[in-house]
Amino acid sequence: MNNCSVELDIQALNENIKIVKGLVPAGTEIILVSKANAYGHGMQIIAPEAWSAGIKWFAVAHFEEAMELRELLPEANIIILGAMSPQSAAHVAAADIVTVLIDEAHARSLDEAAADSGHVLRCHAKIDTGMGRLGFVWKDAAEQIAALSALKHLHIEGLCSHFSSVSEDDMSFAQIQAERFQHVIDSCRKLGVEPGFTHIANSSAVINFRSCVASGVRPGILVYGYTPSGRIFSGPLAGIKPVLSWKTSVIQVKDVPAGFPVGYDRTYTTKRATRIATLDVGYSDGYPRHASNRGMVLINGIRHRIAGRVTMNFITVDCGPDSDVKVGDEVVLIGRQREEKIWADELASVCETVHYEILTGIQTVNRRLKE
Repeated sequence: MNNCSVELDIQALNENIKIVKGLVPAGTEIILVSKANAYGHGMQIIAPEAWSAGIKWFAVAHFEEAMELRELLPEANIIILGAMSPQSAAHVAAADIVTVLIDEAHARSLDEAAADSGHVLRCHAKIDTGMGRLGFVWKDAAEQIAALSALKHLHIEGLCSHFSSVSEDDMSFAQIQAERFQHVIDSCRKLGVEPGFTHIANSSAVINFRSCVASGVRPGILVYGYTPSGRIFSGPLAGIKPVLSWKTSVIQVKDVPAGFPVGYDRTYTTKRATRIATLDVGYSDGYPRHASNRGMVLINGIRHRIAGRVTMNFITVDCGPDSDVKVGDEVVLIGRQREEKIWADELASVCETVHYEILTGIQTVNRRLKE
């Protein structure tokens, strides 16, 4: 049996949602970004709890995620932010799910597919204001959207965009993107097209650019307990806490002499007689291989460095000669234990990546609520 487990602190989730709601104007919809299995937290648990906390809008990346979410939340507003295939149009329309339009060809293909199914598809037009990824190029977007609004099987009921960066140190390009988005909104109105439900703000914008909020905001990482940049929370954000903890256990402890090689390729050799603990977790569980000989874990409230390579199913740590670590002890990979803590942003820094990748990479199936 795999001893890995993810523990979710629903009290922290509820408090984070409450704090985010307090950061935006009254009446602004919070669209919880729930893609990638709710950022690795587990959509099956997170989505119903967020709904109970008052979240009525959810955003995912793909059709399959949207259909899973619809099964969980029959009455929620769900938007697919990725470029949905026309083959999925009938199912999405029947499930009353919103999809984005990314260009004229995409829109017309969805309209044709919806017509064949006899449904009308709810849509938000995605505007590329500077991200350079998906969407109508902002300069010509209003005219294209006005032309597409005549299509009979698409109901264009909103406009959205996405910031490429909203840094508190340099807001210049975010301001340009916000102005471009507003230009499209105003131009649509001049052409007789009501922009409807508008949204552009992500977690960074909720923190650093609150004046740009529209009908809704799309926080993701902030609700799960982290800033996008990994900086320390302060002020009104001071109460934000990580929701997810990741744990395993010790499955063997052995006393070894100095000069003892550990793991593949012998990348770690003990400098003294010590105790090596083997832990039931590896890169098949999502623990990053780049943490080899660098990452830290918590056992009995004490930090221990990984000794040797992270392997598919196991990692080893050097606990020191006087350690009282024993088989069955709880190991915290991400989370708090006694007075010590290791969060995803710390592990990401060790691995020279971002905490988004650490969280969404967790493959552990066993997930439970914090007691």
